[in-house]
Amino acid sequence: MSLIDTYQLATGGQNLRDTYTLASNGILIRVDIDDLPPVYDTGIGGGIIPGQECPPKEDIKKITRKKITVTAIVGGIEYKESIIVEDMPNLSIKDIDVNVVETDVKPKITISITK
Repeated sequence: MSLIDTYQLATGGQNLRDTYTLASNGILIRVDIDDLPPVYDTGIGGGIIPGQECPPKEDIKKITRKKITVTAIVGGIEYKESIIVEDMPNLSIKDIDVNVVETDVKPKITISITK
């Protein structure tokens, strides 16, 4: 029987799309990065005003969006937290920092972007 290398266990799946890692405090964490449909910013907000036209196509900005979902398994129960990130088309697991703090009621999951 071989020993388990905890460093490999904690960082082994970082280059995959569907990653599971074991945090240093023993909480199993899953990070999913999903593409969402883009949003188009025309620069026009609110209602329609007579005489106001849509801007030319070259002035319409395409905003890419990704949804980051973190699933933490604490005591056999899954807890999820999600955020939506805009204008980061090359977002990867290396750009995400996850912190899980156990509390009496429900763990607090904090997701932040390091880039």
